[in-house]
Amino acid sequence: MLEEFFFGGLSGGLFVIAVAADLLGIKFKQFEKFARMTSYLVLPVLALAGAFIAFHLGKPERGILFPFFFKNYDSWLVIGGWSVGLAVPLVATYAALWYYKINATIRRVLGVIVSPILGFVSFYTGLLLSGAMFVPLWSQEYLPYLFLNSGVLTGLAGSGLMYVLYQNFGSSKSEESSGVLRIIGYAIIFFVLVELFELQRFMDHLSSNPVKIDNSGYFVAPNGSVMAYEYVTQGVLAPWFWWGIIGLGLTIPLILTFIEMIFNKVIQPYVDWISGVKFASILSGGIILRFVIVWGGELKAPLTVIPQLNQIPFGG
Repeated sequence: MLEEFFFGGLSGGLFVIAVAADLLGIKFKQFEKFARMTSYLVLPVLALAGAFIAFHLGKPERGILFPFFFKNYDSWLVIGGWSVGLAVPLVATYAALWYYKINATIRRVLGVIVSPILGFVSFYTGLLLSGAMFVPLWSQEYLPYLFLNSGVLTGLAGSGLMYVLYQNFGSSKSEESSGVLRIIGYAIIFFVLVELFELQRFMDHLSSNPVKIDNSGYFVAPNGSVMAYEYVTQGVLAPWFWWGIIGLGLTIPLILTFIEMIFNKVIQPYVDWISGVKFASILSGGIILRFVIVWGGELKAPLTVIPQLNQIPFGG
């Protein structure tokens, strides 16, 4: 489950970044190589996500032949399977348009149309977990948006890391790469701050022990949200949350980005190494985020009534 969440979110983020860079390439030609390379990376990552979804079903052949077997349209797993299945040929077509250098306008229009589908691939993983309804940490109000932002952030990191490696080992290094990495740095600052804000709101939501029934009488959230907050921030998962997500995945990349911007001339000989560490740090934080959320699902909502105090109904 952890693998499909990570690769699903990563593939969605990569495609959104590829299309955004493609559009930037209309005015800034240095983004063309970055967009093309990212578009090639999406397909194998998306294929991995689809494979993990298929094997998660227990019968992989059902996942591979999803149009014939996926009939329970109330299940987020089925909806996610359909979204991945539909995305694969569209992503392959977009990459093919890049590879064969077919009309750029057609390619960009296709990319804009397909982006919401890939964005949903990142988003639905949060819906899949929150559909359980009895796990305090799996909040339908916060988790999907957190996973969507994390997908875009890890997409930036994955594409950036590939770009740095290609510039250093796959071809001669160009002056254009510094401009691309600088724009990626600005985007990373934005999405890191958004994720920090989302995590802060999410933790506040859990710690406030929200009301479980709204005014209309509908179920809102399971019991035990305070327990989930303590489990993540003070309990067994606390080192993973603070050092892994907040520290490694968000704070270190933020600091390294500011160092790159402020001391650009001083660190110029080492900028690719610093960028590589930053991108790897974000990817690691994205994996740890999903690990913490999935592991936190072990904490189930406690019963509001002690069962042994209830009388067993006997007929008579």
